[in-house]
Amino acid sequence: MKTIRRNAAGLLLLSLAFLLSLAATGCSGGASAPSAGAAAISSAPAKEVKLEFSLPTPDGGSVDLRKFDGSIRVVDFWATWCPPCREAIPHLNELYRKYRDQGVSFVGISVDENPRVLAAFDQEVHIEYASLMTSKEAEEAFGGVAGLPSTFILDREGRLAKTYVGPVEPETLEGDIQALLAVR
Repeated sequence: MKTIRRNAAGLLLLSLAFLLSLAATGCSGGASAPSAGAAAISSAPAKEVKLEFSLPTPDGGSVDLRKFDGSIRVVDFWATWCPPCREAIPHLNELYRKYRDQGVSFVGISVDENPRVLAAFDQEVHIEYASLMTSKEAEEAFGGVAGLPSTFILDREGRLAKTYVGPVEPETLEGDIQALLAVR
């Protein structure tokens, strides 16, 4: 009986450790977010991300991602069932309002499979920036999505300037945006 209790207690501790690690790094994947001290912009040539396709909207329409060409783009892969993803939305809305008139675009790409779920969520939470459904092409354009949330920042030329897997502090995103705005 003692062995069963010890095994059950060990399993409980292991499960708790897993849940805590999941909360610390996001909703899926094993990668963690880079530290806030990581360089915002590299002087080495960055990978160009070609967004030459359209993505569906939850209401059945579509958005051609080329419409964001020439702007700094913050692209956030997320899901309605991911708590850190949901927590990021008010901060992304705030940054969107602050920087939309300065040449910064925000694109939320949901990995939810049911567009009705996303449409209902959009109505409830009111995502102010472009809210789209994912596609294989979208995920492959960024080299895959290792976990949620995954946030990619592209410069005006479409080069990947920064990648975060897991929650990222709004101040870190804002610093990255400001650094890219300073580059002319």
